[in-house]
Amino acid sequence: MENRASDMQEEWTRLEHGVIPEGQFIVTSLIQNSDGTKVVLDDEKNVVEIVFDGIPSLVRITTEGIRMRTWSEVQLKYQNKFFFQNWFFYQVQNSKLSKWAKEESCNFYEEEQLKHYCIVTSEEVIDILAAFKPIVKVSKI
Repeated sequence: MENRASDMQEEWTRLEHGVIPEGQFIVTSLIQNSDGTKVVLDDEKNVVEIVFDGIPSLVRITTEGIRMRTWSEVQLKYQNKFFFQNWFFYQVQNSKLSKWAKEESCNFYEEEQLKHYCIVTSEEVIDILAAFKPIVKVSKI
């Protein structure tokens, strides 16, 4: 087992502040087809659709328990144990996942090409690597 002392190099930034309301959102659907990829979340008051108009290079879905180390390291880095509370959409710079994608693709993808977006809820974590920005739509229930 490798010693994983906290040396968080990633930079986590909240996205779409002002468009997405704060709340305890859960993912209600994730659809990926020839039209693109759409993640739908709701908090029983609002529905948020995050749409990638095309197929992202990578979509990784995990339960929150699988990502506890990252969750903890981010909270420690920003000295905020409530970092993920009432917010779910982030962009990750200097991403370990982007570095992995570059290595795994034999440098076909550069880290700068792929933006790492992360959706963090109390139930799951969805990582998306895409070369394009998503479209965010918010509506009332």
